[in-house]
Amino acid sequence: MTIFPTGKLADFFRYYDPTNQQHVAAVLRLQDDIEETDPSLLCDQAQWVKLFRAPLESPPVAEKVDNTWGGITAAGRNAGAKFPELLAAQWALESGFGKYPSGKWNYWGVKGGGRRPETHCTRKETKEFLNGQWVTTCAWFKNFASIDEAANYVVNRWYKDYGNYKGINRASNRDEAARLLVKEGYATDPDYSDKLIDLMDQYSQAPAAQDGLNVNLNVPYLSQIDSDTDQGFRMCFSSSCAMALDYLCPGVLQGHKDDFYLQKVNEYGDTTDPYAQLYALESFGLDAEFRQNLDLADIKLQLKKGYPVPIGILHNGPKSAPTGGGHWLTVVGFNENGLIVCDPMGQLDPNGGYTWNKNGDHITYTYDDILPRWTVEGEGSGWGIMIK
Repeated sequence: MTIFPTGKLADFFRYYDPTNQQHVAAVLRLQDDIEETDPSLLCDQAQWVKLFRAPLESPPVAEKVDNTWGGITAAGRNAGAKFPELLAAQWALESGFGKYPSGKWNYWGVKGGGRRPETHCTRKETKEFLNGQWVTTCAWFKNFASIDEAANYVVNRWYKDYGNYKGINRASNRDEAARLLVKEGYATDPDYSDKLIDLMDQYSQAPAAQDGLNVNLNVPYLSQIDSDTDQGFRMCFSSSCAMALDYLCPGVLQGHKDDFYLQKVNEYGDTTDPYAQLYALESFGLDAEFRQNLDLADIKLQLKKGYPVPIGILHNGPKSAPTGGGHWLTVVGFNENGLIVCDPMGQLDPNGGYTWNKNGDHITYTYDDILPRWTVEGEGSGWGIMIK
């Protein structure tokens, strides 16, 4: 007698067609044989019937993780990584800043396998450093249901203790943790840790004060006054959004970065149009909204999540009665004294106006100076671009 291998009964019913008379006859014959053997198997109280009729349990909805440096850093922190910026550096290195996953939602090059890897993995070419040289080979890479699931997988198996393995959370600093990844065999590239450290140095948030009251994002500075276009005097909005984009999605802007971004904005409208800015950001992969009801708490929350905030201010006249058509700059941090900004026009004169310069890179505008120019109509009236 031939016995079906394990799992074949499920395959049998997967292809059942009620319009096929032979299929129907086969199922009725199966029912007759079961009744003859053990009639209790075909009653409502049979365990398999109860299980078959039980309602499906909805899987927990994973928190949405933004496919950006800031989003991955936040996911790593939530998963329990001692150095969450290292998880973001791995994401950047392994997937080209989230552009090229090795498997579904797999931005960390996590390999898979097992008896039937094709059911839960993706097969791709990869380069490995073996016996002192780079070789191209094929490997199975694990598929995940979400970025959140993938991030948790990496953190739980490499950053935390897992089985007999001691996780890299045991490191005293992030550079040591990066080197432990190589020592423990995460990658074959001998320069893997150095590449991760370089990425963290370039893109990580500056260390915060122990009380958590300071944030200073390492946003690349772009000046509007060196534009190669004839729009430099009026492209503050585009330069500000370009800085946020360049920080969150490194590599998408080319050449003269804010000029490159301005070209995209012009496809949707004028540089002063907030919705042209939103469409441009969306074209580069960022979801954002234009708000006119922001307050200081909103900005600080965004910064703590790792998102720069372009804001619109009135830059002319004294702070007691600001005027002007408006100016945009990017808030990149805060401390006890004020907001840290990248101002594309340079440094604002406390009495109003600018002398064009390039001194606007990570400068602090005191709360007394900047808030009256931002929340002109009172608390909760600030203009800004909130990246989701």
